[in-house]
Amino acid sequence: MSITRHTLRALQAVPTECDLDTVSVVMRRFIPTVIALVIAVAFSVLQWDILHDIFSRLASIHPLGYLPLAAAGVVMVVARAVFLRACSPGISLRNAITADQSALAAGYGIAFGGGAVGTGLRIHMFTRWGLAPQPIGASIVATAVAPSFTTWGLPIIALLPLINTGEADSVEQLVFGVAIFLVAVSIVFWLFALKYEFLFTLTGKVGLALQSIAVRRIPARFSKTREKIAQTNPHFFSAELRISLISLLRRRGAQIFGTSLLTLAAAFFCLWTSVTLFGAENLSTYEMLVAFSLVRVLIAISPIPGAAGIAELGLIALLERSGVSTVDATGTTLLYRFVTWFMPIVVGTVLWWRYSHSPKESSDGQIHNNDSKFKGSGGSIPLHG
Repeated sequence: MSITRHTLRALQAVPTECDLDTVSVVMRRFIPTVIALVIAVAFSVLQWDILHDIFSRLASIHPLGYLPLAAAGVVMVVARAVFLRACSPGISLRNAITADQSALAAGYGIAFGGGAVGTGLRIHMFTRWGLAPQPIGASIVATAVAPSFTTWGLPIIALLPLINTGEADSVEQLVFGVAIFLVAVSIVFWLFALKYEFLFTLTGKVGLALQSIAVRRIPARFSKTREKIAQTNPHFFSAELRISLISLLRRRGAQIFGTSLLTLAAAFFCLWTSVTLFGAENLSTYEMLVAFSLVRVLIAISPIPGAAGIAELGLIALLERSGVSTVDATGTTLLYRFVTWFMPIVVGTVLWWRYSHSPKESSDGQIHNNDSKFKGSGGSIPLHG
């Protein structure tokens, strides 16, 4: 009897599969926080004198002096929403802010798969707000592709004077060459993909194969999920997605790339405000632009959500290379990352909570079609332009 009791207690102590999944999810969510804490603790121990000087200077700034930084953060939020609205005909600016900041918070706050979760949140919101699948797909593609052109195009423009005068170092020459190559390849790829059906047809075929595998692998107890997957038509969706992208670019191509540049300008304004507020010296506007363009590349290629740690160390090194002191470079970076990394997590979390706890927001939302060209006679958004 005693052996049986001990055995039962031992079995009860073994975590179930559900418990392990829960622990795994919790660990993934807290990894970015742990990484940030480790970096903060290590920096605090190794650079205590620098941090002391930084916080002394920050404390000496009047509370009203931080208003320009807050304004820069608001400009960044609005600029990103304007870009998302340009890529997503049929949503209001308010809805765009909610969707963008919620997705950004998920992308920055979840270590593994945060980007996918953020994209899923946007798809969920757009669907609840009445957008059709093809315009949603076109929006997802446009919001991913357009910023890549502006992110890699900026170093080409910023570094061109240094390349022409021969003053660019090996790193700047490498980034300049890679940027030209990637932009050129991207232009050729998308021109070919949109002009000819082959690539989207191939994508549809791959989707059909993945659909078949998913239906076979999903357990029978998830019957509703299997049914929904089986009802999809990846081949048809890919063909319609291509048509939706062509229609979107014909009507809003200039607006999409213009607002993408606007988000880049807003991010640079955040850096300029941080430099001005902290009082960093020995840094010209052009040097700031070069550092900004290079750190944007670091963020783009970083495997870590929000490039936590990499962006901070990279920006500090780039500012120091421009002649800024370690204290000024570190203080400026802390302010800049606060407004471009930490604030979106807070704002996005609050907006997601508000959305999920508002029956009107989470059920049907209010759609404002901001381009009548996308609206058919029945009030819906057509797929063929």
